[in-house]
Amino acid sequence: MQKRVLALLLTVVMVFSLAGCKGKNDTGISTEPTTAPVDTTDEPTEAPTQAPAEPSGQIIIGSTTDLSGEFIPYFQNGAADNDIFYMTNGYPTTDITDAGEFVVDKTVVKDYKVTSNEDGSKTYTWTINNNLVWNDGTPITAKDYVANLLLWSSKQIADMGANNTIVGMYFKGFTDFSSGKTKEFSGVNLISDDTFAVTIDASNLPYFFELGLVQVQPTKLSFWTDDKVTISDDGKGAYFSDNFTVENYKDKINAARTKVPAITCGAYNAVSFNGSAKEAVIEVNPKYLGNRDGQKPSIKTIIYKKVTTETALDELSTGSVDLLNGMSSGDEINAGLDLVDKGGFAYSSYDRNGYGKLQFACDFGPTQFVEVRQAIAHLLDRNDFAKAFTGGFGSVVNGPYGPAMWMYQDTKDTLDEKLDSYPYSLDDAVKLLEDGGWVYGKDGKDYTSGVRYKKLDDGTLMPLVIEWASSEQNPVSELLVVKLQNNPDVAAAGIKINQTVMTFTELLSYLYRDGSNDKKYEVPTYNMFNLATGFTPIYDMVQQYTIKGGDNTNFIKDEELDKLTKDMVLVDPADKTTFESKFVSFIEKWNYLLPDIPLYSNLYHDFYNAKLKNYNPNGIWDMKYALMYASVEEQK
Repeated sequence: MQKRVLALLLTVVMVFSLAGCKGKNDTGISTEPTTAPVDTTDEPTEAPTQAPAEPSGQIIIGSTTDLSGEFIPYFQNGAADNDIFYMTNGYPTTDITDAGEFVVDKTVVKDYKVTSNEDGSKTYTWTINNNLVWNDGTPITAKDYVANLLLWSSKQIADMGANNTIVGMYFKGFTDFSSGKTKEFSGVNLISDDTFAVTIDASNLPYFFELGLVQVQPTKLSFWTDDKVTISDDGKGAYFSDNFTVENYKDKINAARTKVPAITCGAYNAVSFNGSAKEAVIEVNPKYLGNRDGQKPSIKTIIYKKVTTETALDELSTGSVDLLNGMSSGDEINAGLDLVDKGGFAYSSYDRNGYGKLQFACDFGPTQFVEVRQAIAHLLDRNDFAKAFTGGFGSVVNGPYGPAMWMYQDTKDTLDEKLDSYPYSLDDAVKLLEDGGWVYGKDGKDYTSGVRYKKLDDGTLMPLVIEWASSEQNPVSELLVVKLQNNPDVAAAGIKINQTVMTFTELLSYLYRDGSNDKKYEVPTYNMFNLATGFTPIYDMVQQYTIKGGDNTNFIKDEELDKLTKDMVLVDPADKTTFESKFVSFIEKWNYLLPDIPLYSNLYHDFYNAKLKNYNPNGIWDMKYALMYASVEEQK
């Protein structure tokens, strides 16, 4: 009981401090990046211990987010898929610490050199250790690191529906290579079997998160293609052999996206995936040499199991699962604390590095108009919503940030003064709609009641009907039905919201407009989605709000917002003050455009069987990182 009282006291302090602020199925999809060097104020935790000689034990993770079986981030994947991607892939040139700082991974890197070039670009030359191997025992060479950059930046992969801006977009020659204008990627060089180089384009310097920018992992090219595709470098940049075409390798690549087991080199190997049960099994990779600290996993087997919000804690109490991470609603947190009080269970709590949200498609239908997005915000009492959902273990945010972020913590007072909190107001919502031209009825005459219409430039009338995609068995969706869709003031404002319930995997397909499996998903269909996002340690929003494609799943094309995202990161790594100033400018513009409506940010709770030891997640260094240092000690 003492732990619960402490948690509640801490929560009260947090909620009070945020009260003045002007996707889990809650489940975040990690499509938006964040946080770097942080000054942690968390209570000190026990220092990680080295893993025992032989991994042992098993942990079953209960996940409310569907696993799609696509354990790579380049086409689409959810939070649980991304966890498995991280744990089964490894050996990056740079890695993240539990404080959110990037460091060179000495397990991987034998030596490196940084060169400032006359044209303003900067080259990182990496020499890797010669004892790294894939899980099939074959050696990892510099060519595998180059393969990662070429494959996932190629026009061929983009033509197959993938996002080809994730790994190489800041390097010299990316635009020409990724568009197919040149066969060489001039900013990526294969030098020898153990040495390669990447060159940051001058237009992308200085860059605030520079060491994170040059993080490169290896990719086993033959797993995705075959031994006939080769990589060469004649001095102008690395390139593929001419036989690498969509026609030749589309089927092989699509099959490899969900192939288990795969050829990888992380701490764990994917052993199996059951699509019907949404269950995946990963086991320790015996050939893995360790992370940046030389740390190897202690837990032999990790099972991801689909659970529902309604039964998750029951499954934990009966031993059907061992770990529930990122629990966010007040009901489940209080029930989890009750379980801890009974003995045999433990918990970790930490500020969320992200938020739950309503996400808008900003390129078609009513939600393409900013006044509609703002009006909807005024028709949802977000403070009431956050209190109802989180039970006091959370708060409202007014932009794309979470309480765990150092840049938010440092600029909170300024943001409180500048940001619009969109307080609940039917009058404000109606005025916004009227000012935006939503002043007609279905017959084209002045609006009196029912659904509002707007006269478009071509003379046609657009109804103010919002098509909303929500995932099944989702308590956030259920609360939105009550607090938003069925709110009488929404109808009084002249808005109609239609809900379509679907699996989370299907929701992501509509969100990403990913037609690789079915062309119907390419067609803009839904104006609004409810989900959540979690941020990575690099707060770089360029891809998320670019006017040139990228990972812009809001499909918002605002030149000023696009420019502000670039200005924010083009700052010297030592100039924290300038970065924070530009962070505020970006957030302020975003807060006006409102491509999302932030619903809440939580004090996350992970509940687990007490057999899990030395498990110390935080808002930046979450479960997938913390499990590397944890172990299982069976209870006697």
